[in-house]
Parts: sequence; C-alpha cells; structure tokens
Amino acid sequence: MGDNPDDRLYLLIHNIDGIMLRSNKAQNILASLAAIPNIHILASVDHINAPLLWDHVKCAKFNFYWWDATTLLPYQAETSYESSLLVQQSSGLVLSSLQNVFLSLTSNARAIYLILVEYQLSNSSSNFTGMPFRDLYRAAREQFLVSSDLTLRAQLTEFIDHKLLRIKRTVDGAEHLTIPLDKSLLKQFMEQHGS
Repeated sequence: MGDNPDDRLYLLIHNIDGIMLRSNKAQNILASLAAIPNIHILASVDHINAPLLWDHVKCAKFNFYWWDATTLLPYQAETSYESSLLVQQSSGLVLSSLQNVFLSLTSNARAIYLILVEYQLSNSSSNFTGMPFRDLYRAAREQFLVSSDLTLRAQLTEFIDHKLLRIKRTVDGAEHLTIPLDKSLLKQFMEQHGS
C-alpha cells in the first residue's frame, strides 16, 4: 500500500464482538487499523449489546455505519447450529462491556459508579427501587467527587448512554438509580474493581 495512495485494504471481520476479539487490546488494535484512511473494516456482530465494547474514542476511530441485516428467520433457526453460544457468552460480554466503559472514564466517575454498585449489592431485596439520587449525591459530595447536582448528572451520562444505569422516577417524584445487571455480575465486577 506504500507506493499507490489509491490502494485500499478491506478487512472483513465476522463477529467483531466474539470471544477472541473482545479484549481491550484486540479492540484497540482494530480501532487503530480502522483509523488509517486506506483501511476499511466491514464487520458483523452477534450480540445486540456489542457496541458497549467501545468507548467514544474507539467508536470515533471505527466510524461505523450501521445496517440491520436481520434474516427475518425465527431466532431458533438462526442459532440452531450454535448450541446457544449467545446465551452462554452474554454475561461475559456484558461484564467485558461494563469494564471497558468503566476504565474509559475519569476516576471520579468510576468512584461514583462503585458507590452505586455497593449500594445495590447491599440492598438487593425484592422491593428494591434503586438508590435515591439525593443519597448518591450526598455520598459523592462527602467523598469530594462532585460539587453540584449537575456535575453528578454529567458523571452518570456515560453509564446511562451505555445502558449500564437507569433512572426511575417514583410516584412521589424522587429519582432512583438502578444498575440493570444481575447480582452475580455486579459481584464479579466488584471483585475486580472494588476496594
């Protein structure tokens, strides 16, 4: 590709979110390749949450155009030869995605998310509505992580955008924050990132 600037290299990657390419190192290499003007990547994904693997920097490098290539066949027909590969690996993908988003954020945003994870793990009763926003604000302010309610909302944006945090408004108008992941994944996450 050195002599002719019109030369192009097209990489066709089936299952860019697959187990062998899911590591941060592999995704960084692919994103760096995609950022080279004469290299183009055409990729497929197997999991609907695959974009959670990429932070905003990787997304910008990939610069993907998204096309829905659904076969419109029943899901069982599409996966009949895979022995439920997606079901077996989906929790690993979610944990990997959470870790990638988490590591791409500021130390303050990470500390705030850890407060939420700890709260959710210690309050996992069946009628759990989430951590009240005002309680998170108080805890984050006490640890000098935020100085205002707006700063806290800005810190939470990345997690909300990646569907790793939900805000629910209760009948009385109070906001409650929940992490839409099961307890076992949150425990694994805390083992790796908690204090």
